[in-house]
Amino acid sequence: MNGDTRSKLLSLKKRLKELKRVAVAFSGGVDSALLGYVANEVMPGQTFLFTIWSPLLSKRDRDEIFSFAERFCIPLIRIPADETESEDFCMNHAERCYICKSLRIKALERYANEWHIPWVLDGSNQDDLCDYRPGMRALREAERTVSPLLEAGLTKREIRALSDEYGLPTAKKPAAACLASRIPTGVRISRDLLEAADRGEDVLRRYLPYEAQLRLRFDGKTAKIETDREFIPSLSLYLTSIRTELSGIGIADVEIDPEGYRMGSVTFRQK
Repeated sequence: MNGDTRSKLLSLKKRLKELKRVAVAFSGGVDSALLGYVANEVMPGQTFLFTIWSPLLSKRDRDEIFSFAERFCIPLIRIPADETESEDFCMNHAERCYICKSLRIKALERYANEWHIPWVLDGSNQDDLCDYRPGMRALREAERTVSPLLEAGLTKREIRALSDEYGLPTAKKPAAACLASRIPTGVRISRDLLEAADRGEDVLRRYLPYEAQLRLRFDGKTAKIETDREFIPSLSLYLTSIRTELSGIGIADVEIDPEGYRMGSVTFRQK
């Protein structure tokens, strides 16, 4: 760990100590995992993992969330939610992420209040300021949600390095996004589409290494597989078998995107 990263970690710990009792908005990803681990290290017995348990959460993430909480003995609270009950969310327009983040923050803060927890911790980091993140506006509007990783100036690379040093299983976990990110903007979101994308990615992961980026973009008719360019040749060898397996879950028209994985790529031309 270099001196700058160590200084940021000390700043993070100091900030966490000031908060005294917290609920970490826990997705099971790299950022929230480090945040939850360090918070529990600083405030054992006063740190809780709050996870929004909804149709947007993949099966793999659910399993890994349970595993992380059990491994590090941090209390996990599942907050039931269903964003598909929001008509505004299901319309899947440009404000979808803002609507979703707002709904989630309100739910997290409501539960935190019931548990007498004064603060909710969000896992945003320094790199998030450089991306298009509609959900950041919802954070600015929140009453009792703070972003300690961002406040400490920690970047994604530093978060991964710290996670590796702590021996966290998430250190090399690929960047993730909720299942709604698989549905192209403008296509109405439904539980059926979300489930198909989730099941489809479970199939595809059997053909890819754990650290591979993967998105199965699906509009109900056409599906495109996005992964790291280096894995496209090997994945292409199994495309016939993949198509057969995906057709069994209702995804009949499947192609591999030759451009590879691209963050925020949620639109493609329907055939």
